[in-house]
Amino acid sequence: MTTRSLPALMGLALTLTTATACDLDLPPGDITQPQYWGDLFLAKYADELVLNELEPGPAPLEQPRVVLLITGVTIPAAWFEPMIARLERDGFVPVVYEPPELLSGDLFENSERLADVIDQVRAEHGVDTIDILAECTGGLIARHYVQSLGGAPKVSRLVTFISPQHGLPKAPWAQDIVGWPALDDLTPGSEFLSAVNDAPLPDGLPITSIYTCTDEYIQPYETSIIPGARNIGLCDGFVGHFQFFYDPAIYLVMHGALVEPLPGDAAPGGDDDGGEADDGGEADGGGEADDGGEADDGGEADPDDDGEDPDADAQGETAQGCSVAPRTAATPTWLAVLAIGLRRRRRPRV
Repeated sequence: MTTRSLPALMGLALTLTTATACDLDLPPGDITQPQYWGDLFLAKYADELVLNELEPGPAPLEQPRVVLLITGVTIPAAWFEPMIARLERDGFVPVVYEPPELLSGDLFENSERLADVIDQVRAEHGVDTIDILAECTGGLIARHYVQSLGGAPKVSRLVTFISPQHGLPKAPWAQDIVGWPALDDLTPGSEFLSAVNDAPLPDGLPITSIYTCTDEYIQPYETSIIPGARNIGLCDGFVGHFQFFYDPAIYLVMHGALVEPLPGDAAPGGDDDGGEADDGGEADGGGEADDGGEADDGGEADPDDDGEDPDADAQGETAQGCSVAPRTAATPTWLAVLAIGLRRRRRPRV
């Protein structure tokens, strides 16, 4: 049995959690510093972020592509190490961007910094466009960049995960404690959120938001849904927030979004272009989920993909409840769904 305490709720507010999580047993330190929270949760999940052996993955890209990984508030770059290993295995050239002060500052300013970083990455790698895979608040500054700062022609695909696109109701509470400008910007109705969500999505740029309905921090989960974009909800069973960083099955969902054919491109051969996804598979959670103390070694991660919605408009469809946006035939994400189902069938019972 665990109990809630004021320090625990303060800590959970700082990490933008819901009030349903339990005591964190906070170590000494300055809780107003973003690095304090970055170190705290990085240490808590250190074992899950270690890859003792890299599992086989999808066929590598024929041509390597640069993908920029963007961290969110209080998330150090080290969180991306399992993703980096898998992306390199699969033919990508991953580059990690950790914004100053762990993205706790003004999000308008951080969006402008991101523009400079992307120009630098493009120049260093000699490419015109890059892909973006952005976590949490990193997904918001990436959206503002492509929608309002002229970044769309420089980005081929934008994939966000566990990203509060419409803000977080608990952000003002946390901001009162630590005074981070980013938390003002994450408050529903803020000038920044209005700028992001009132701007149109760029034509020809695929944008995907991947989220979980059981996120301990990003609640209500509907805040991750981007109208007009492709929204993928992992909603069949418990899927934790931090699980996205290390779970190989969830990585396959991200990979599927990153290799999705661009508008006008031919779909890759060999993909299943019909039938429904297996929605009964489970991902190998591989360790603790931060849901208030006890470890969850078998957290399920099922892309709840319901196939094509006849009411979808030409620009895409917002996820409703825990369903997902419709997608075109021959999407690589079907492979991730099938892999999740196969993993469940192969897993020995104990």
